[in-house]
Amino acid sequence: MRQFLGMWNSKSIVVKLMGAFVLVILPLYVISTLMTVSSSAQMQAEVESAHESKLHFYHSHLEFELQRMNGLVNEYTFDETMSTLSTRIPIMSTYEVTSSLNNIHNKLTQIRETSPYISDVVYYVPALHKRVSAVDGIRTVDDEEWKRLIDSMGNLHGALSHTGNDLYLLRSNPYNMNRDEAPNFLLGIRLSSEELKRRLQEFSETGGSEITLAFGSQNDIVISSSGQPAAIQQAALTLDASQPAEYITRYDTQGSYHYSLYDREHYFTLTASIPHHVLNAPIEKYTLWVWILTIISIFIIFIYSFSVYKSIHKPMSVLIGGFKTAEQGQTGIHIPHSRRDEFGYLYSRFNDMLKRLHTLIEDNYVARIRTSEAELKHLQSQIKPHFLYNSFFNIKQMAEVENVELIQQFTDYLGQYFRYMTRDSKSEVSLGEEIDHALVYLAIQNIRFGSRVHATVPEIEPNFRGITVPRVIIQPVIENAFEHSLSKRIQGGILKISYESSEGKLRILIEDNGQELTEDALNALSTKLSYADHRYEGEEITGLMNVHQRLRIKFGNDFGLSVVRSELGGLCVIFSIPLQGEDE
Repeated sequence: MRQFLGMWNSKSIVVKLMGAFVLVILPLYVISTLMTVSSSAQMQAEVESAHESKLHFYHSHLEFELQRMNGLVNEYTFDETMSTLSTRIPIMSTYEVTSSLNNIHNKLTQIRETSPYISDVVYYVPALHKRVSAVDGIRTVDDEEWKRLIDSMGNLHGALSHTGNDLYLLRSNPYNMNRDEAPNFLLGIRLSSEELKRRLQEFSETGGSEITLAFGSQNDIVISSSGQPAAIQQAALTLDASQPAEYITRYDTQGSYHYSLYDREHYFTLTASIPHHVLNAPIEKYTLWVWILTIISIFIIFIYSFSVYKSIHKPMSVLIGGFKTAEQGQTGIHIPHSRRDEFGYLYSRFNDMLKRLHTLIEDNYVARIRTSEAELKHLQSQIKPHFLYNSFFNIKQMAEVENVELIQQFTDYLGQYFRYMTRDSKSEVSLGEEIDHALVYLAIQNIRFGSRVHATVPEIEPNFRGITVPRVIIQPVIENAFEHSLSKRIQGGILKISYESSEGKLRILIEDNGQELTEDALNALSTKLSYADHRYEGEEITGLMNVHQRLRIKFGNDFGLSVVRSELGGLCVIFSIPLQGEDE
């Protein structure tokens, strides 16, 4: 009893817990009610946000696919074979006409394979009374078929048109205001209603909602993930078409909540519907658990208040004293005990913690180093997609002019480049190999840019070629010069590589005469390299920072990259590595 009074007078944790009990028990029912109301509103908001996010995601996906398919129609409208067939028919033989139609059929098949939303691609030649279909092949048709499609163009007030229950993206050449006059040809993409419905069903599987897609300002074509109730149809017809595409319209009908998004560019409406009982079920369950928790909390606090001063106060004081001693640097402290409860476990873990502290610090340090090495290994094997795309584009251009010799030379360099980049047998190479790889990359860029860029690369001294360096460090810096400086010059681009050695260090200077580098950008890059160690968790490192950190890991903090203004006017990147190529 005396100990209890002593704890009361000393304002211990027991007193605070008793006071907390009094403060909690009285307003508990009010707080529970407020929590229920607040949680219900919050859950409602989260459900609305989830459905809005779902609508925005599917809208972006569908809008992207429609724009891409519309781009394909526009692109192939100007295809030479398609656009000139009608005008060349009088001078073509039957074999040539058939060959052209087969060629067009192959192109339509290629278009159809580009998107799962395309069910068919058709091409009409009124002069031949022919229709070429990616699905049905080449058929003879009457004029009513293409006239029906011509008449439907624009009937959904956007790029899409509909005939019956089919959606089309149509283009005629030439475009005539008089639709009775036959065009040279008519090209159209028929959308797959089954695929649209399947995608809607995928999005509606989670959350117990139904998603409806309606095309046209008056909802002429309606596709639903299931049977659409009539109430939703009527509500969808009342949407305000003047709102922007990002605006979500919310409305409530008997039995369901609805969230609708209207796209003014393509004139379609997305509507997500969720029944009231689905939305209210978790709220009702949450309310029940709040009441159960309230009752249990009262009982637990009551029991706890009588036992806490015997079960917690004294062992907690011992543990706190141990932590205070450890904070002073005395890691040799040991708490003797014979307890078998939770505090006994804490005492044992506290004693073990002090013994393992040094080991854990070392393990954590090694783990971080290994993580950094794994990240660097991934980055150094990374091939930038734009370089691959540009290379294929250059090969295509050379193939178009039938420059076989240059294609052979270019593909030989490209093979050497990718063979070096994808080789995972070792993470370190000689400086000579690294320079040779950089020269292969320069040869590829020389073919791409021709006389626009002139590179000056002196021969490296033989005794420098054997220095061991991390793989792929020179080429990223040269690529950085082309990407940010030299590629923007129409002519007169200069790339210069030079070597300097002094005081046991080798300096490799890579300079360009780019005109885009400002003093602020140069200072910012220099500062970033200087504080390379201060990087946020998860922050991506690429380019110059990647090379800089790999050199520092290999050779130490005295080595790496630095940047200055080049005498040529652009950026000068300076490599600093030890001549012997050993870890410092």
